[in-house]
Amino acid sequence: MRVRLIVGWLVVLSVVAAIGYAQQPPVRRLGLAEALDIARRNNPDYLTVVANRSPAASAAFASAMALFTPTASIGAGEAWTQAGVYNLQGLSFPTPRTQGSSWNLNFGYILSGQTIANRGYYTAQLHAADQDIASSLTLLETSVRQEYLNLLEAKAQADLAEHVVAKAQEALNLAQAKYNVGQNTMIDVRSAQVDKGTADVNLLTAQGNVELEVLRVFRLLGVPAPEPARIEPTDTFPVVAPAWSQDSLVALALAQNPVLLALHARQRAASWNTRAAYSSFAPSIQASASYGRFNQTSWNQASDPVTQLPFGPDTVVKKSTGISPWNFRIGFSLPIYEQFQRTATVAQARAAEDVLDLSIRARELQVRADVSSAYVLLDTAYRTIAVQRNNQSAADEALSLATERYRVGSGSIIELLTARVTSETAATNYITAVYNYHKAIAALEQAVGRTLR
Repeated sequence: MRVRLIVGWLVVLSVVAAIGYAQQPPVRRLGLAEALDIARRNNPDYLTVVANRSPAASAAFASAMALFTPTASIGAGEAWTQAGVYNLQGLSFPTPRTQGSSWNLNFGYILSGQTIANRGYYTAQLHAADQDIASSLTLLETSVRQEYLNLLEAKAQADLAEHVVAKAQEALNLAQAKYNVGQNTMIDVRSAQVDKGTADVNLLTAQGNVELEVLRVFRLLGVPAPEPARIEPTDTFPVVAPAWSQDSLVALALAQNPVLLALHARQRAASWNTRAAYSSFAPSIQASASYGRFNQTSWNQASDPVTQLPFGPDTVVKKSTGISPWNFRIGFSLPIYEQFQRTATVAQARAAEDVLDLSIRARELQVRADVSSAYVLLDTAYRTIAVQRNNQSAADEALSLATERYRVGSGSIIELLTARVTSETAATNYITAVYNYHKAIAALEQAVGRTLR
């Protein structure tokens, strides 16, 4: 009877566990390419930079139209005047009620140095906006790659923590077994228990770090994180020797870095702005044309012979309709004296151009330094991986030897636990070295301004 009861409870618990497992939502799988696509479509900072292109494109188009096409406007109006009395030197004269309407069509064109310079200025500003978008996209993609690598590293550390917990449990079981047969003391058991508890805490911390990295990834993607915050990254990255030279990377960055290209575009815009300031000393050509129609009707009323006030029904006095014929005008203007405002404008424009020249020089120096330092860090990170791999192999071998020594009674629990901590530290350092290498590549890509793999 007791056997049947135990078997029945085991069946019930198994069914409940299976139902609970089936109700858990599946873990979402996320590849780097998908993450980059989501970020491009949803990251608010990047989309803000993209939105700035529309006004720049409109300004460039408007400057081109101002250079090649005239302005055009059409106007229309309707006017009413109420009938009344006009007094002059004691005499009263009735005024008629009038109604009129008109419309006109106007064209105008101005060609000046400012108009010509605006074309080059706004075209350069549009090019700068495109480079800003490219720069923001590079920064976004690099940041997504770095966060994706942080997530992979956090998961690798969590997997290592699970492995450490299993090793700590193995050491605890071994210490308990030796205590049961009288080959050690309770001190060994308690030390192993403390070590197991420390491993459990480290595992909880590592799993919490994974969830935090998931939240950081989705914050960067610009979409809410799933609930619960668990995803499975599907991409892996090989460790290969860097195949680039420092000089070639510096040359590539100077030629293709989007931030540097945007500064060059703004420098060209500033140059056009300086030309526009100088053009204020030159004459401008103006041309205009107009055409229109009008009609007007006047009504009058019979007047009282004594009061001269209008009374009776309206009488049409006059009705006229006419055409305002085409009117053409062309001329030019030359400013002579504007209280030195043009000189001040030229000085401001030249100062802005000089500032941008200095900004380009400073940015080029910064690009050179960033690429060179990132390359050195990448080379160091790649060399560190080999050292940490050897350290991990040596630490794992030492742990195996310490475990066997403790198993046969020739080693202490302190020696075993010390070897296990050393092995855990070496494995952690190896994982850190591998992902430092991948992060160094991401930092190098950000410094250069384009992807390298």
